[in-house]
Amino acid sequence: MQDTLQVDACIPGGNIIVKSIQGNQILLNRDLRDTKGPWIYFKFRAVFPAPGTYTFRFDDGRCLTSRGAAVSLDRGKNWDWLCKSFDLNEESFTFEAERAGEVWFCECIPYMQSELDKFLESEAGKSIERLELCKSRKGRTVELLRLGNGPRKVFLSSRHHCEESMATYSLEGILTEVATHPEEYSDFTFWAVPFVDKDGVEDGDQGKNRMPHDHARDYGPTPIYPEVKAIIELVYREKPELVFDMHCPWARNVPNEYVYFVGQGNKRVQAGIDRFSSILAKYAPSDFPFDPRDNIPFGQGWNTAHNYEQGSPIVFWGATLPWEPSSQSIEIPFANSREVTVLADNARHLGHALARSIRTYLLG
Repeated sequence: MQDTLQVDACIPGGNIIVKSIQGNQILLNRDLRDTKGPWIYFKFRAVFPAPGTYTFRFDDGRCLTSRGAAVSLDRGKNWDWLCKSFDLNEESFTFEAERAGEVWFCECIPYMQSELDKFLESEAGKSIERLELCKSRKGRTVELLRLGNGPRKVFLSSRHHCEESMATYSLEGILTEVATHPEEYSDFTFWAVPFVDKDGVEDGDQGKNRMPHDHARDYGPTPIYPEVKAIIELVYREKPELVFDMHCPWARNVPNEYVYFVGQGNKRVQAGIDRFSSILAKYAPSDFPFDPRDNIPFGQGWNTAHNYEQGSPIVFWGATLPWEPSSQSIEIPFANSREVTVLADNARHLGHALARSIRTYLLG
């Protein structure tokens, strides 16, 4: 066993800059790479030489959630929140190592290729057709999932911002609900892209505010990302009735600890958001509550025209399509939904409710 503390980003989706290690005190920054301005994602491993108390502090801005950092004791197989030993004023957390060995830490509960593979190998996942949307810039396969063969078509996406993992757990929950109740969804075909920014997910990028613009601002006449170009072609070919894009907000504080829909200036689309919200309020699980009053109307808070100066998101683009689909975007918190601590299963449960809401919304 090594006799010095090791901290690095040499794990899948790793992202950290180690500024200094002084005894059991570790000073960290996030690796912004091609992100303009600070953002929240970090993921790293620490190999502890001995039992003890170790404190990790960030000096480049706020990034911890209201549940601290996520921690894995088994190299990423299982994750939980470090809910007690953290200081949001200092942007630091403390870990009590009971023994020497390797521990992983992350801003969120990650959802990466390994999680998707595990899901698609599960009983529910076996009924899902796994296709290739395109190749990423770095040559990775970008998955396109198809479920069902009905005439009512739905398009789902997550990870336009690659760090927003809880959205993908909820997307998995939607597909699980449909796969396990095929008789209730026989009218539907679901198309889903779980990792729009596939390279960012696997490389551990911030994703948000990527220069010259990120994937979520690329829906125009000349998209620069192959995933966006392929999604545009797919949507035009399949003509879904619902384009449903799934995100996570910032790390903590109001409104980032509520589930909410992002309002739009298009009155037709906004009417659909309002109706869908009223349906979801009836189905939302107690372990991931939703209140339509938490939705952010267009023109309020961060949801203003200024936020979209770099380019159009998929839902604004979807609102302009000639067959007039419903085009909606939901934000799913990383760690805390009101007073409920969010784990992967909670997000899946929200996905079950979203699937039932989609069915009710489109079938009436």
